[in-house]
Amino acid sequence: MTTERPPRFPAFRVIVVLVALVNLILTIAIIAQVRELQKRVASLPPDLARKHDVAMLRPLRIRQIITQNCVDCHSTRRLGVTVSMEPSEVQRTVERMENHPGADIPPREFERITASLLVARCARCHGEETLNLMVLKTQPERLATIRRMAALPGSGVRADQALAIAQAFEKLINDGTDKGNSSPPAQPTGR
Repeated sequence: MTTERPPRFPAFRVIVVLVALVNLILTIAIIAQVRELQKRVASLPPDLARKHDVAMLRPLRIRQIITQNCVDCHSTRRLGVTVSMEPSEVQRTVERMENHPGADIPPREFERITASLLVARCARCHGEETLNLMVLKTQPERLATIRRMAALPGSGVRADQALAIAQAFEKLINDGTDKGNSSPPAQPTGR
């Protein structure tokens, strides 16, 4: 006659059951978190960011550049005359300012001033927030926008000035991205 051994519960089975239990608990926790995340995503507004919000991440500080570099010596009224100048006149005026007594502004800064004065033409009708939307456009899109605005009556911008203004926008936009560039500033051409 054989005696029956009492059934043993091996340790391996205990470990497998514990792992399965932990796995089940973790799966339930993940499902609960996914459902909570789905509810939160569903409650988000359809437009998380507007173009305006994105443009303000890298704003064009046109007025600050002009104020910082020009208003110390020139009145706002005198600067207003500069805004209505032809692009070539603005460039000549700024180049003459390089030789102005007390003008210790580097050439690159004068390029920024010139570009800001050209872009300031747009500020007669548009606020700085609207001008910052130009950051989101490509160069051809900017040029098309400026040409479209120049065609409007009373814009103060002629169609032949559109390219110079688009290049000024490009200069200001690129100047913001070139701040970390270690290359020396470009020397102005022709005096």
